[in-house]
Amino acid sequence: MIMPFGSTFSTNNLGLTLDDLPLLYGITGCFTIFFGPILGKLSDKYGKLNVFLFGTVVGMIMVGIYCNLGTTPFSIILALNVLLFLGINARMIASSSLITAIPDLKDRGAFMSINSSVSQISEGIASAVAGMIVVQRTDGFVEHYPTLGWVVITSMPISAGLMFVINDLVVKRNSKSKWNPNCPFDN
Repeated sequence: MIMPFGSTFSTNNLGLTLDDLPLLYGITGCFTIFFGPILGKLSDKYGKLNVFLFGTVVGMIMVGIYCNLGTTPFSIILALNVLLFLGINARMIASSSLITAIPDLKDRGAFMSINSSVSQISEGIASAVAGMIVVQRTDGFVEHYPTLGWVVITSMPISAGLMFVINDLVVKRNSKSKWNPNCPFDN
């Protein structure tokens, strides 16, 4: 919900220039590439739900800070952006891994296709709702971004609750099946 307005918020509220954005997103992307495999390994070692919950807590904190910023130096925005994306990616990596354990192997392709469609529809709805919350003034300033942040923060524990349900389904399914913990497709 906050990402579609990230560039506008950064340039009009945080004081970044359009020339700062490629550097901000490029450095954040490099950290994302670096931390992605680490988060995946942590999901395998400590549990997908635990990494998702870690990402939820980090995400909630970072959204709360980020959405309430005013004019801020580039270095601070960069650090906060990297931490925000760390939380987001912890949630995405762990949830994707957990969700793919739901269908049987023979149904996984169809399941992922439907899951992708539902995700894209949800992203569109979330962007539309976010567009109803934020308003851009004639001078470019984005109003109600903190309110949008609170909506996002409120949705995160709800999604964590849903992940508890999914995790329980996967645990029950694996305990009933001839699950092999050494098989990467069933883990």
